Amino acid sequence: MVTEIAPITFGYSHTIGRQENRSGSGFFYPVAITRDQENRLYVVSRGSETPAFFPCKRVTVFTVDEELVREFGTKVPPEEADDSAPDGSFMWPTSIALDKEGIAYVSDEWLNRISVFDKDGNCTGKWGSLGDHEGEIDRPAGLAFDAEDRLYLVDSANHRIQIFTKDGEFISTWGHNGDGDGEFNYPWGIEIDRNGDVYVADWRNDRIQKFDRDGRFLIKFGSPGKGDGEFNRPSGVAVDKDGIIYVTDFKNDRLQVFDAEGKYITQMTGDATLSKWGRERLELDPGMMRGRERAQGLMEREKLFNGPIAVEVDDEGRVFVVETARQRLQVYRKQTAIFHGGLL
Repeated sequence: MVTEIAPITFGYSHTIGRQENRSGSGFFYPVAITRDQENRLYVVSRGSETPAFFPCKRVTVFTVDEELVREFGTKVPPEEADDSAPDGSFMWPTSIALDKEGIAYVSDEWLNRISVFDKDGNCTGKWGSLGDHEGEIDRPAGLAFDAEDRLYLVDSANHRIQIFTKDGEFISTWGHNGDGDGEFNYPWGIEIDRNGDVYVADWRNDRIQKFDRDGRFLIKFGSPGKGDGEFNRPSGVAVDKDGIIYVTDFKNDRLQVFDAEGKYITQMTGDATLSKWGRERLELDPGMMRGRERAQGLMEREKLFNGPIAVEVDDEGRVFVVETARQRLQVYRKQTAIFHGGLL
């Protein structure tokens, strides 16, 4: 299927992932995505609070072709889900960002800390403390590095953005609770574009806000609803090299696309096919494959987004949409611009 709204065309490419409760080639309630300089993808599985599924809290690293590279991170033992939580463990992981050296930073909104991992997935440190003073955090969500390797952190329950050094030293902050320009209501996702401008998914205000690198308000777009350009809990935001903005509209089960000024262009609602990892699992039990083929309407329902929560783009025009409820990514590709039936 191709979704075409001139001058931008998106073609569905493929699906990555399947449900995997423990370690291995899959996810369990994935909530965040980023990529490294080799275009390897990093996906954070938040898991569930059901004790049997605790082990699935992790980061999975893999290629676009679904080749598993590594996993890192462990569950927090329930009796240690506080300041005593072991280094490198997660309870409610929410986001991930990589610095210029490929070091991974993962936020955890239960533990109110940032965990740091080297390129091999070894935990090398952690920082963060609960509170509402400058430098303290309450339910950290989105993370993003700027060109100077400063870490922008969405301090969700404090309704603000904070900037830190990589070592967790406080630099500056902006924002507070409200619905005016530069105010937030439980913000979640964050993105920094090539110009250093900052985009924030303002979750409960159902909008995207854009700021300069120092937090000066620039523009906003979106309002509550189901129509084109409206949102029901926007969660993730990404900006490609051409300035096109992508927003996961979580409760409307779609990805919306906007131009650099926030003007609505188009949307995608899902085109999923069976992933490589999913097929490998089903081929272990031919009966399951036959059952899928006989299930009336399954394929059509399975195509659609269900809880799209995060989005990432690369310089090759690929768009990666994370679906938390269906434990997978759908991959699209931005294609050649078309004008009046011809190629640009």
